[in-house]
Amino acid sequence: MRLSLSTAIFGFVCAASAGGLGLHVTAEVDGDPCTRTAVNRFEDLSNWVECQVNSFFPFPANRAWDVAYDAAFSRDVLASWNETKFDFDGFKAPYKSFNETIGRNFVDFRHAFIKTLGVPSSSGGRGGFVYLTGWEGGLTALGTELYAEDAAFAVVEETPEGGRVIAEFREASNMMNTAPVPEPQDWTCRLP
Repeated sequence: MRLSLSTAIFGFVCAASAGGLGLHVTAEVDGDPCTRTAVNRFEDLSNWVECQVNSFFPFPANRAWDVAYDAAFSRDVLASWNETKFDFDGFKAPYKSFNETIGRNFVDFRHAFIKTLGVPSSSGGRGGFVYLTGWEGGLTALGTELYAEDAAFAVVEETPEGGRVIAEFREASNMMNTAPVPEPQDWTCRLP
């Protein structure tokens, strides 16, 4: 279930109180974004990106995360995690170390989207861009709870076969990281 109104305070995510803020909090059934029916192109694009992220990120339910990563991202992807820039292989490396670190440091780790906003391409194709905000965390191996916020921006392109790939992915998180992060890579200038 997804709350349609949330607020984050000092890195901890909590549902906004309808009484305290004078706002109404409603819930909607989320379901699986990979099978959820979209009522329009905006939702369809958002669902697709959520499905891709869920396929390579949410430890431990991402057994074949590397296969999902390969399917989700263009081989020419421009990606960043916080201020570090990566290419396709470079961006895959932090996810490998993040999964290992999460496995060692969390007894129960979860993540969820607070909001996704998909804006389809004006050309009418299957591409566009998506903004995502969410949270991640859970029960640590020390028995304490730790939660953080995450946000991303994705540019989605339609493939010649009519599929989709993520061509650009900019992720930012305030989750404390003890995993080694590979050296940043230069993005070469390229024009379409």
